[in-house]
Amino acid sequence: MLGGIGAGGVEIRKDGQFYNWSILNNYPNGSAPILHFPTRPNSPEENSYLFFMVRYQVEGQQPQIKLLQLNNDIAYGGLLNEAPIYYFPWMSSVDQIEYSARFPFADLTFSDEDMPFEVKLESYAPFIPHDVKNSSLPAIDFNFELKSKIDKPLSVSIIATQRNLVAYDTPNKYFTVDIVKKDGVKYFKQSVGNVSEEHDSFGQMGLGAIGGDEVSYYLGWSHRHPFLERLLTQNDLGNIDDSKNRNKLNKAGEKIAWTGGGDNNQVFKSSIAVSKTLKAKEQMGAHFFMNWYFPNAIGWVSSKKERGNDGLIKDPKGYQLPIKKTSRVGHYYENSFENYDQVVDYFVANNKSLKERSKAFVDDMYRSDVEQYILDQINSQLNTFVTSSQLDKEGRFAIREGLTNNQSWGPFATSDVSLYGSASIIALFPELQKNMMRCHAHAQTPDGEINHGLGADLGLNQNGTFGVYERVDLAPNFIQLVLRDYLFTNDKAYIKEMWPSVKKAIDYVLREKDLDGDQMPDMEGIMCSYDNFPMYGLASYITTQWISAMSMAAIVAEDMGESKNAKKYKKIADKGIKLMDKYLWNGNYYRLANDYHGDKGKDEGCLTDQLFGQWVAYEAGVGRLFEKEKVHSAMRSILSYSYIENDYLRNCTWPEHPKFFPMAETNLWVDQANTPWTGVELAFASFLIREGMVEEGKQIVKSIDDRYRKAGLYWDHQEFGGHYYRPMSAWSVLNALAGYNLVKDHYTFAPKNHEESYNLFFSANTGTGALIKDHQAVNVEAYSGTLQLASLTLPTTLWQKKNNLITTKEGAVKVKKWIEKDGMTTAIFDQVIELEKGENLMINPNAVTLN
Repeated sequence: MLGGIGAGGVEIRKDGQFYNWSILNNYPNGSAPILHFPTRPNSPEENSYLFFMVRYQVEGQQPQIKLLQLNNDIAYGGLLNEAPIYYFPWMSSVDQIEYSARFPFADLTFSDEDMPFEVKLESYAPFIPHDVKNSSLPAIDFNFELKSKIDKPLSVSIIATQRNLVAYDTPNKYFTVDIVKKDGVKYFKQSVGNVSEEHDSFGQMGLGAIGGDEVSYYLGWSHRHPFLERLLTQNDLGNIDDSKNRNKLNKAGEKIAWTGGGDNNQVFKSSIAVSKTLKAKEQMGAHFFMNWYFPNAIGWVSSKKERGNDGLIKDPKGYQLPIKKTSRVGHYYENSFENYDQVVDYFVANNKSLKERSKAFVDDMYRSDVEQYILDQINSQLNTFVTSSQLDKEGRFAIREGLTNNQSWGPFATSDVSLYGSASIIALFPELQKNMMRCHAHAQTPDGEINHGLGADLGLNQNGTFGVYERVDLAPNFIQLVLRDYLFTNDKAYIKEMWPSVKKAIDYVLREKDLDGDQMPDMEGIMCSYDNFPMYGLASYITTQWISAMSMAAIVAEDMGESKNAKKYKKIADKGIKLMDKYLWNGNYYRLANDYHGDKGKDEGCLTDQLFGQWVAYEAGVGRLFEKEKVHSAMRSILSYSYIENDYLRNCTWPEHPKFFPMAETNLWVDQANTPWTGVELAFASFLIREGMVEEGKQIVKSIDDRYRKAGLYWDHQEFGGHYYRPMSAWSVLNALAGYNLVKDHYTFAPKNHEESYNLFFSANTGTGALIKDHQAVNVEAYSGTLQLASLTLPTTLWQKKNNLITTKEGAVKVKKWIEKDGMTTAIFDQVIELEKGENLMINPNAVTLN
């Protein structure tokens, strides 16, 4: 998906076509109807919204046009209800496309035996960790390179065409287009008239090209006459504005779009081209850009009566969404730009640096000495930042739980799913993660309950999103998320703001969810993220989260000057561990549940997430909560029972049903036991790696990567709908391999890589960097932003012979205190060290005695 966080975007696929447009505030991301034009049933009309083609002519030969996409339909080249193969035999799609992508870059190489040249496309949209403004731009870049393979002169024109989709859902509009020329740049800006400027889908969109006289345009075309026929006789677009012929007056005297008897949304396209005559084997570039400005993002809710029993929005016509609109929430990009032209000016002026910074992030991460399939899997999940995010003008942020091309699945910022998926958000955009939790705090009920998720208006309290109320895990989810985010960012203002909501959530659990007085939340059936098989009493999935929450709360309470509460929370956590050992440990693993104060008895299910709270504690830098031997025994049991080798890791297995849980014998409506949840698999893989079971963890990641490649859904991980949020837990695998934690500016690395030299990428609260080891020294290097180090903890072996000179560009670093424990050595610095981009902290085995 190419686009911006919360700004919408468009997918570029392996066929060279563009899908799943979400720039127009259209459903499923927005409140305007589904972007669907029923011109021809089952026709892939998206191939006419944006497309590229190359017109070429070898000296002395007939000109040809190649559409830079594969032919999936009888209609192509923007000609719906047409058959170009009949009308224009000199225009056809290319034979083959080689596609490779690393988010946010997609590279396509187009080949055809008829073409006397090579043509490549590099497309990208800015994605720069810790830079929200530039990662939320409504902008996409398309950079073509074409190289002649012949010794004769070759006339070439690379042409970009965009359909005017503005206010696609309104009648009686008329189309407008303006050409803008400035400083070697030309672009067209499309909009409409006779439509309220406050309408959801009102705005501007357009394409531009960088170049002088080589750039030409044709504005406002629709029919095959005369646009494509003109291309047969000349190598540029002629700088024509035909928009006046695309509109007419109706009986009321209003200007409206001329339909020509067809769909009034298909009749207005504009094109821009870069043209040149090449000498023998000469090459050329063609640099295009696409921008948009649709400020009227409207919040919306849907009432219970508009949903079915499954909680999904019903849309019988397939076009119009039965929702209730709330208020204008806007887009974050409006804080920087007042109109479309300002977006274009900024993107063109800063394109080089935006591309370099986006590319640097990808290259820095892939420089890691980690298997490529692991890096690929992590990278693939970053796609969800664009497909499913909302970032409104106020800076409120959330990611939709699931999304398909014609339906939203679940609410935004689902509490239980966020505990997995937000591992990527807190690492790369801490401010967005904190703002998401602020939305949850704002929506917290007066008694302390936390919402299952947030509606499409992130400023509204919409408890019961998707029919879910009072789940047992929601408050512990919230507590863990807020406290993890504080420990990672060391943002004291944030925790001061959020601490009252955290304590209210703690009190809510102790008051409302502890049914037997043991200070642990109790399950009474189906009432947690695993919402299709019941648990009763003390449940490992819930209890470990509560222990994690209380362990973190004890640490943070001390920071807040509340020693009494710190002792209380620590006591609850310790009690929980004892209860886990007493009632849930069965000698091999922690059983699914034990209703030890009730009549439901023990449930021996072996849940993959039975120690989920320990995973969260590791990610938060809290460390070990449960006995190592029991944890490893539980992990071996999970692998033995539930890992289908080289395939998938299922969620839960019962010893009495060692192969499959018999879903047919129950009244449960969906199988959550025998199936895998990718986000759970990835989290568990990182958990295994943290515990030293490195190869086992890697194998699970490899299974996921293979599974999704085979399915052709590499950028679209499934669970509840597609583009699912939970698998963004993938970032935790990168952290685990580096043994990396950041807690209040204190850095820890315990690398699982035992090579003589390595480079391990990490993302901190204010920048990115790498732990780099070679035969001479160990370095912590800043790649972007600023790294602030109050201390550094490494395996004692990395401190060489305990004789070290720690240096930065300022010279030797003063160490206030050394601490050695469990094979790890910590250097607490005399003052916080700040490393800017390109600077490093070097541990050199030369001088100062460690004492």
